[in-house]
Amino acid sequence: MSVAINNEPAIKVSAGMSSQQEWCQLDENFSVKVLSVDEKQNSVEALFKIKGGYRSGEHKHTCETHVFVLEGRVTNHSIGCTFGPGDYCFQPLNDIHDEEFVEDTIAYVSYRGIDEKLVEFFDDAGNVCGNFKVDDFLVGLRT
Repeated sequence: MSVAINNEPAIKVSAGMSSQQEWCQLDENFSVKVLSVDEKQNSVEALFKIKGGYRSGEHKHTCETHVFVLEGRVTNHSIGCTFGPGDYCFQPLNDIHDEEFVEDTIAYVSYRGIDEKLVEFFDDAGNVCGNFKVDDFLVGLRT
């Protein structure tokens, strides 16, 4: 199998096959395999592994987000829909929602941002208490 790599300096891709890449543990609920990061275009391609029982609380995607569920189930409480293996979900720019991972879930996620910030997390008072930025995903790339 051959792998094409774009030599554009702003685009970084994982080395080798993702099936052989280790999961990078972000916290007790999230692991990630970063497939590519394009700092110039503010985009990230990644596989997420999320533990069943995790509930995100309200958060906002400050970018367009494409999600394809590979394993498990996730309920988007804001729209009242549960997605399972083979389901695709589009979350538009500035989409605010609350998700619950009903089972251990693996999903392919593609973020397409307008700036470096991709997701904002809110506390119980509705204030921003954390975020994901493009640079946060660089740690998950193998060189």
